[in-house]
Amino acid sequence: MEEMKIGFLANSLMTLERYWDKLHDKAECWWGVTQPNTYRRLKKKKIRNVVYHHDKHFVDRNRTSGNMYVSPDPGEGERIVAEKIQPDLWLADTLNKLNRVPKKTFWVQVFHSLPIKEHFFYPGVLEYDLMLLPGEYHKKELIKRLHLKDKEDERLKIVGWPRVDDFFNGTFDRQEIMKSLGLDVTAKTVMYAPTWGWGHGNEYLFARWHDDEIEVFEQLCQQVRNMNVNFIVKLHNLSFHVTNDRLIEVARKYNVLWATKDMGLFVDDPNEFLWVTDVLISDVSGIIADFLVLDRPIIYIDPDENLNAWDGADMPANFRAGCIVKTADELFSAIEDSLKYPATYNSRRKEIVSELFYRPDGKAIDRAVKEIWKFADAKGLT
Repeated sequence: MEEMKIGFLANSLMTLERYWDKLHDKAECWWGVTQPNTYRRLKKKKIRNVVYHHDKHFVDRNRTSGNMYVSPDPGEGERIVAEKIQPDLWLADTLNKLNRVPKKTFWVQVFHSLPIKEHFFYPGVLEYDLMLLPGEYHKKELIKRLHLKDKEDERLKIVGWPRVDDFFNGTFDRQEIMKSLGLDVTAKTVMYAPTWGWGHGNEYLFARWHDDEIEVFEQLCQQVRNMNVNFIVKLHNLSFHVTNDRLIEVARKYNVLWATKDMGLFVDDPNEFLWVTDVLISDVSGIIADFLVLDRPIIYIDPDENLNAWDGADMPANFRAGCIVKTADELFSAIEDSLKYPATYNSRRKEIVSELFYRPDGKAIDRAVKEIWKFADAKGLT
């Protein structure tokens, strides 16, 4: 019998690379990529099994909702690489990558983010033959929201969350990372890492204060500098503000590390940044769930009421374990309090981690790969 062929359809490497590292010695594995940054990273790693078709994107400002960074022919690149690879099994971490490809084989969804906002529970996920889930919460919600019937939930396998395995395996050296980033190793570090959009495009810097974003950002930079701590701003790669010269100049003025350099679908793995972060400022972003396992303070900027952020949200508002702020002054005070009293929300953080994650022990990827292999074996692929 020929060796099983596994295809990895990816915008980024941060999730699927963990699976590649475990599987490429067991099966014939191929990357299918449409983003130039992803292709360059794979070439730099000297990985040869890559099928690449450049999927051009442009900013469509005529769109009034959703992602304004779009392809003129959505799915064309994915269809081309899929036809060339033709694997026995596809792995994807983003729903709309495979959902634009004719279904000729088995699909496995491993997911790449666990945001509070609406994201995870889309009907398109039902096309997948195997779904690897972080914990009981997402399994129950998938069954409830997508009305899965008896035995349909057999394709839902709880394995934990491989995205956070690094935090339990001694992967990172705090001082080494801080030195490489040019940060003061003797100071604490605050990071602002928001989600990329609010159903209104890619143009907001904050979840509120939309008429005063530049002013609030400068105040924030100044306040944090006065606290004598490091400040990292890590915008999502789909934020149009990634290349905003005014904001970059403000960041430079206050010695803020502007972490995201390029806009696009490729997302750098944020784990090194999270490892050196003492206080995280965010909103309803998926980065929060990853940071929760570190049991450090989180400040939540409460979304503007006009955004309807809680309609269909993946998690309820009470899944927030930290200071919730609505004004800039509240934000500045919350940063000071979080630095002084990091254990304040300790018990609630642990409660949410236990609800979201099955066994955060650094071995989720091993359980995930085991489930993939069991599935492939049952289908006669191995």
